[in-house]
Amino acid sequence: MDAARLVAEAERRMRGCPRPEDVLAEAWQAYELAGAVGLLLAEGAGPGSGRRRGPGLPPGAATGAGPPRAARLTGVRDAPGTLRALHVLLGEIGLALVGLTSSAEDEAAYWQCIEALDAVDEAKDAVRGLARDEGG
Repeated sequence: MDAARLVAEAERRMRGCPRPEDVLAEAWQAYELAGAVGLLLAEGAGPGSGRRRGPGLPPGAATGAGPPRAARLTGVRDAPGTLRALHVLLGEIGLALVGLTSSAEDEAAYWQCIEALDAVDEAKDAVRGLARDEGG
């Protein structure tokens, strides 16, 4: 499936009123998708291109939303447009996570939000770098 469609799928999930666990799951899904897009773009650049790769899901990180959406990624038709949309999505998820962090009811929930927020920030940085590499 094209990356733009996967980003749109995540945008639809975030457009509603997602529950806190849905926001956390979407954070990890978007993190994984950013990594998969980065890998796919790096592969398309050919060996030794020096193209940066996106982040990858850390070992043991649970998405909470079933299989990673990124596992369905087959291509990136419009790299600049997809990277812009992915950056916007990551920003929206980051804002939602900040809200969750400030309203966390216990320390475990707080740290889950902080870890997801760190991952989203890392993914945003990677997507920004990929966009620069793509000329967007």
